[in-house]
Amino acid sequence: MKKLLISLIILSVGLAHAQDKKVSEKLLDKIVAVVNTRVISLSEIKRVEDTLEARREVSPVVYNEKKYDQKQLLDIMIKSFIIRDKINAQGYVINDDAVESRIKMTEERLGLKRADLLQFLKGKGLTYEEYFEIIRETMEFNIFAQRIIAPLISVTEQEIKNEYYRRNSTNNALSFKYNLTDFYIPEGKLVDKSQDKFLAVLKDYQLTGKLPEEYRELETSNLDNINEDGLTKELAKVLKNTSEGSFSSAVSLNDHLHVFYVQKKDLVESQDFAKFKDQIQNDIFMSKGKSVTNNWFDREFTNYYIKNLL
Repeated sequence: MKKLLISLIILSVGLAHAQDKKVSEKLLDKIVAVVNTRVISLSEIKRVEDTLEARREVSPVVYNEKKYDQKQLLDIMIKSFIIRDKINAQGYVINDDAVESRIKMTEERLGLKRADLLQFLKGKGLTYEEYFEIIRETMEFNIFAQRIIAPLISVTEQEIKNEYYRRNSTNNALSFKYNLTDFYIPEGKLVDKSQDKFLAVLKDYQLTGKLPEEYRELETSNLDNINEDGLTKELAKVLKNTSEGSFSSAVSLNDHLHVFYVQKKDLVESQDFAKFKDQIQNDIFMSKGKSVTNNWFDREFTNYYIKNLL
């Protein structure tokens, strides 16, 4: 009877210790977020954190920042869940066979055998299973970017030209073509021949449709498809510094005071522009893509149960 009692005490102590250990492990691996049915634990975040350098090397499109804190890594995991859910709803399901096929393509392209890949992953601190899921997430992100985000972004020809001009504004070789409205008046008819006064009168005229008596002989002329090559050096400089949809500064030409309203300002395409056009378009697309993507997620978050405890 005494032995039985001792055995029961030992057993109860052992069970209590085991339960304490499980509770301790559970506390260490606490839940940091819930997205619908997906539960994300702190250990998952820490594992991503510990293998971040390798993940960035394998998937720079998903892990594209130099540094991440735990909240940012959790944000990536939440967004990955939403991306998978959305593309699956559109019929794009990246199954294991698709991932394995992509990995084999990568091995063939790099001339690697599976043993070489496993050795590489070991050196980076990644398991093959982790690598497999990173590839899956990357494939899903690419589909998301192409099928959901890309259709929401547009880049106009004028935006490309404006950005090219911004990057090359000090390049005197740039040439433009204009659609202009020329406002002009004989200088001899003006009491106040101030160019600033003339410009101020035109801006007011644009708003009110009224002119001072002194400017009753004001005339206008529409000038379309005017190439910079056909302008005087002075006028070419004035127009180059005038934005589309703005008045130029006043210019004295042949005893007349002129102000030009720039209706349209197009960069004349050159070989240099053609060379960089695609790259500039891609840069603008990527820049817009960030804000469009963020706005998309802000809207989609409301469609999910998200509990963030981090």
